[in-house]
Amino acid sequence: MSKGLFDTTLVIHSCPSEQTDDISVQLRELGLEAELDSQLLLPGTYSAEVSFKASLLQLDDMASMLAHNGFLHFEIIQYTKHSGIIYMFVPGLGLFRGELNAAGVLTLTQDKLQTLLDQSSGNHREFTRLLRLALGQSWDDILEPFRAAKYGDNVVLLNRAG
Repeated sequence: MSKGLFDTTLVIHSCPSEQTDDISVQLRELGLEAELDSQLLLPGTYSAEVSFKASLLQLDDMASMLAHNGFLHFEIIQYTKHSGIIYMFVPGLGLFRGELNAAGVLTLTQDKLQTLLDQSSGNHREFTRLLRLALGQSWDDILEPFRAAKYGDNVVLLNRAG
């Protein structure tokens, strides 16, 4: 592996058909070739997955550029030797960035947990809300049906409030 470059996977879960050419051009500008295929959960949208090597700075730039489009559902996951980073983007929620441990599980530092406790002022409901936000639960809830649809055709996208 080249020094400073890490295994990275970009998954575009949903791209509107009218935007596929623009996204293909943006990916080529990043040196990536991805074949956009139609996907079933949101008719008229396309998905793609591409694996490559990237630096941490390239990862941040890519996430920012793709999020700026505002219409994609995507995630980027990068693994270094002992940890990783995940970016998730959902229109309406924005961009989430999380730190992963070696097992691929989102982690929170002691400082972050202390901040959540302080912000919640002892209110259990507020702490739970802040914890879910810090762990990217809303992004996961929306992206999980897309992930599951890759492995079966019996997945249905539900409109959940929450």
